[in-house]
This record gives sequence, C-alpha cells and structure tokens, in this order.
Amino acid sequence: MGDWRHLAALSWAERQLLVRAALMLVHARFTVASTGFRPVAAREPTKSSVTAEPPDLARARAIARLVAVAAARLPLRLACLHRSVVLWRLLQREGIACELRLGARRGAEALEAHAWVECGGVALGEDDAHLATFAAFAAALAPPGGATPPDARALTARDPRRARTASRRS
Repeated sequence: MGDWRHLAALSWAERQLLVRAALMLVHARFTVASTGFRPVAAREPTKSSVTAEPPDLARARAIARLVAVAAARLPLRLACLHRSVVLWRLLQREGIACELRLGARRGAEALEAHAWVECGGVALGEDDAHLATFAAFAAALAPPGGATPPDARALTARDPRRARTASRRS
C-alpha cells in the first residue's frame, strides 16, 4: 500500500517521467547490447568536465530517483548500464549537462565494470563507498550536451550508411 501512497504523492509531470523512464528502461534492456558507443576525445582522467548549477543538480537527482524507482519495479534484470543510459538520455532531454561514465573495479581478478552518470562532478544515485571501488576510465562514454564527438562526425562522412542514419536522426 505504501507504493500507492508514494505514487499518489508524485506530481503529474513526475508520473509521466516515471512512465517514460520505465518504457525507456525496457527498450534499453533489449537494445543496449547492439548500440555502438565511442569515447569522447581524451582528456585528464576521471575529472568531470561538466559543471552544473544547483537547480540543475537538484533536478538531475530527482530524475535519477525516478529512474531508480522505475528500474526497481520492472520485472526485468537491469544492469547499471541500462539505468545509466536511460538517466543520461532523460537528462539530455531536460537540457541538463551530464556525462555517462564507465569504470573498472580496482584490484579485481576478473573484469568488473560499472556505469554511472555524473552531473557537475556528482555521481547521481550512487553510493559513494561502492563507487570508490571503481576507477573511472579517462574519457566519458557519452559526451556532455549530447554532442557528437569529432571523430564520429568524420567516420559518418566516410561511411554513407552512417551518414544516412545520422541525417535521419537530425
């Protein structure tokens, strides 16, 4: 019964965002494996290049909370990458600058990776102790502001199939 009271306490806009997040999570669950990601241009390791104003950070945290609620209620096994891609896309739609980050667990015998979203250098919806066990890769997985990295633009210019796909997205 508590879940219903929490849902009733959400505004109409928050309910819409919760439904959108749930739908996007289902979509991400079945399509992320076929998505090609390219790192953005190399820069200093692990420091976020995105700055966020306090209202943007508060809104980003609220959206991260709704994505976490949607992910917890879906009857699918969702990885951190699914949640992070959806959160990153929702924040981009809101015009909030953020970065999709990947990292590997420090000192692990087997490769253990984690994905998260940073806004203004703050990892959204992450436990600091858990995140501290991962070393972030030097470049963000997705650029801030949803911009296409320069090397990807050059690639689409050389590959006509990618150029057609890119022009359909625009």
